[in-house]
Amino acid sequence: METLVSIVMPVYQTEDFLEESMVGILQQDYSNWELLLILDGGPEVAKAPEWMQRFPDPRIRWFVSKRNRGLSRSRNLAMRFARGEWIAFCDSDDVWRPNKLQLQLQVAQQGKYNVLGSRFAFSRQRVGPASEMPSLEYLQRSVLPKVLEYRTLLSTNALPMSSAMYNQYELGKHYFHSSLGLFHIHEDYSYWLEMFAKKQVRAHLLSKPLLRIRLRSNSRSSDKMAAMKAHASILLDHLGPGLLNRICGIYYLFNYMFWALTKRSGRWQPVHTFDWNR
Repeated sequence: METLVSIVMPVYQTEDFLEESMVGILQQDYSNWELLLILDGGPEVAKAPEWMQRFPDPRIRWFVSKRNRGLSRSRNLAMRFARGEWIAFCDSDDVWRPNKLQLQLQVAQQGKYNVLGSRFAFSRQRVGPASEMPSLEYLQRSVLPKVLEYRTLLSTNALPMSSAMYNQYELGKHYFHSSLGLFHIHEDYSYWLEMFAKKQVRAHLLSKPLLRIRLRSNSRSSDKMAAMKAHASILLDHLGPGLLNRICGIYYLFNYMFWALTKRSGRWQPVHTFDWNR
């Protein structure tokens, strides 16, 4: 019997993109999955019956919260109900390629990995004059390290959340700190740092971009100064007090700034001409 994959998707103020994200999951070549979809107090809650009617697939499990609980608590709730051997994550404004789950599960079996990620492509809208046709979506290839281990994570957040999946049968269910996600950016960075530091992780990043991450001007991560401060806070808290740890922290922060620039070093091109295999 095929392994069940539990997909965690929190939804908050992404109504314009949610359908495309869900279709990316519904079109997966690998079909033995469940989608735990958390409507987290946003405008989508009022339209919950409409969304359920539009997507009646029995593999989708709906959770509706009238109050916004934040990313971390929403993800934790979904993970508590997850039944799959693997837990995967997909943000509600990102889009998976149809072969994403199938390729990652094949690689996991061949290499006996218990954590998987992949490269991705950034996507954004190219705004033109009002007289033109609707703007095209453009894509840019990401650059990520070839090796994914604890020391890699100290230098950069190298495991994009929407690319990631882990084997909960081997590693156990790993939860987010409940306070993160409401007041912090990069709660995913704290999540992976802690997992890699405490558990016997065997991780691998696939070199093919298996998803696209939408760049939005109003997203939390669009504020680069806030993102850098959040990253520094999480890293220094993780390393702990002491002069040596602070020196190491400063060294890794310089690495973080280097990788932040490197991740977006590719060229932009129209979505319909983008080669996902490069």
